[in-house]
Amino acid sequence: MYVTSATDSMAAASAASTSDSSTVLNTNQNLDESDFLMLLITELANQDPLDPMSDRDFIAQMAELNTLNEIEELNENITAMQFLQTSGLIGHEVDAIGPDGQPVSGVVAEVRYADSEPWLVLDSGAVVGLDDVIRIK
Repeated sequence: MYVTSATDSMAAASAASTSDSSTVLNTNQNLDESDFLMLLITELANQDPLDPMSDRDFIAQMAELNTLNEIEELNENITAMQFLQTSGLIGHEVDAIGPDGQPVSGVVAEVRYADSEPWLVLDSGAVVGLDDVIRIK
């Protein structure tokens, strides 16, 4: 089978799939660097020897891989910065909107993370999201 790019490989895999489009979409969202490299190696191994992949196509795909790595590193750095920012709130009094929509005040006793989102636990026992904080004293 002749394949012109990794995107075409994914499209071919999607077309060959008998599952619905939401399943295919979820599968594509979970592709990582090793999956990308496997597609690239498969593409190189199965290319037409009379019409090989051009240098530009290969360089473009390697640039995509590099961009993916940089985005992953950026996400890790943002998460670390967010952790430092929220941990700096421990011991500070905050005013926030509680889960019931009512104003809540208290001293931040701890910071918890759920689904990569920071939650502040106040000394009163209330738990509020960082986005719900309206004032820090």
